[in-house]
Amino acid sequence: MNQDMSIYKKFEKISAENLGLKDRILGYQEKIHDLRRSQKKALKELKDFYDEQIAKKDAIIKALSDKYAHSVAVASHDGTNTGISTAATPIGKKKVIPNLRKRSGKKRGGQPGHAKHSLQPFEQEDVTETITHSPENACASCGGRLTDSMEVITKDEYDVEIRTVKRRHEYRICSCARCGTKTRQPIPKTLKEPNQYGSNVQALALSLMNTGNVAINKVRTLLSGMTGGAMVQSEGFIAKLQRRAAAALFMFVAELKTLLIHRPLIYWDETVVMINTKRACFRFYGDEKISLYTAHARKNMEGLDDDGVLGLLQPKTSAMHDHNKVNYNAKFFFQNLECNQHLQRDLQKNSDDTGHTWSVEFKKLISGTIHDRKEAIVRGEPCFLPEYVEGFRYQVKSLLAKGWEEREKPGRKEAANFERLLLTRISKYYDNYFRWVEDFSLPTTNNLSERGLRCIKSHMKISGQFANVATARYYANIKTYIETCRKNGINEMAALSRLCEGRPVTVSEIFD
Repeated sequence: MNQDMSIYKKFEKISAENLGLKDRILGYQEKIHDLRRSQKKALKELKDFYDEQIAKKDAIIKALSDKYAHSVAVASHDGTNTGISTAATPIGKKKVIPNLRKRSGKKRGGQPGHAKHSLQPFEQEDVTETITHSPENACASCGGRLTDSMEVITKDEYDVEIRTVKRRHEYRICSCARCGTKTRQPIPKTLKEPNQYGSNVQALALSLMNTGNVAINKVRTLLSGMTGGAMVQSEGFIAKLQRRAAAALFMFVAELKTLLIHRPLIYWDETVVMINTKRACFRFYGDEKISLYTAHARKNMEGLDDDGVLGLLQPKTSAMHDHNKVNYNAKFFFQNLECNQHLQRDLQKNSDDTGHTWSVEFKKLISGTIHDRKEAIVRGEPCFLPEYVEGFRYQVKSLLAKGWEEREKPGRKEAANFERLLLTRISKYYDNYFRWVEDFSLPTTNNLSERGLRCIKSHMKISGQFANVATARYYANIKTYIETCRKNGINEMAALSRLCEGRPVTVSEIFD
């Protein structure tokens, strides 16, 4: 009995110990679970931390990549995707000369089967000089005496010879047999000095300065060289010649401006020039037959008012320009046309800067529509069918909607503001940009104005800046005269000679 009690107590003791051990095991298991939960939490927090760090690094890498891509795009800006002129191409970078002509795939030069064109021999009455070339007196083969066979081989040659002419004008003085009054022909103002330079050499000097953009001191050197040193004009005389010629064109410019403002379509543009080390403005107004240039110290509304062109245009007149927002001023009444070549450059710039596709497709749409228009004009069609115009309008709206969608997606943000302005501008000025789709008589680009202003860019490169606003305006007046005469088939030298004689070609002579 006692033994049984002892065994029972041991059993109870062992059971109690087992329960204690079990409790301890459960405690340990709980601690292990807590440790595992803590470990998982710590690992998750560590993973979240590293994921956050990686995301930040990825964002930095993406931002740097976008910045690099934007920098590459900006470095690639040239005449194809911005208004940068060829002359402004950075040193070391290949010049890109925009050319809308399509490649034919043919080799340069004459094509197979193409008729060769050469100068025709002179008519006998046109020959001004004959030089006879005879062989030696003895035969080269046997030494015998040569006799003339009367056979001749002729070779004609065009050439130019600059000959100094020292011309003297004599004005005979006659007396009246009845009253004894002496009389003579009037002496023109061009011969007021005892000796002066003639109209031809003055015209040559003006042509060198205003067409060749040759500096005054170089004009002096060239004329001296051409005449073998016989004529060494002073720089003061040449500068005064420019001033006198410009003053003599006052009526020509005024009449030309009156004619221009009544044209149904004009082109105009402006560019920056340097006058006495400061930025100034040089403008072109015109069309296929008229070139009108003006110069101002500043690019502002005051200068436009002083030009007296835009403010006098009628509501039926269309003016083509490069999105000059001043044209939309309430004081003007003409119809605005926007240049599509500048729009295509902006679209290309946006594609290069952002990598978005809507602007690429938009540029292709414009190019394709211009191509279709040219083919339609060749076929003699007066306009596109209404279905074609509606299709074009629908594509424009779709591409603009796509542009806004692409702009909202993550990507390069450096050019986001330019893209927003471009999308807004196309939407706002749709009719001004694309009236040519419905009216084939309207131009698609402002290239005529750009070509007109190339002369001033050449002047800045060759001769440099103008001394003052007055000299810039002298150049503008003379350039107006030369270019308008040239556009209408009048020889430049003949027109300048008449100008130097005091009887310039008149507007009525050109256009009546």
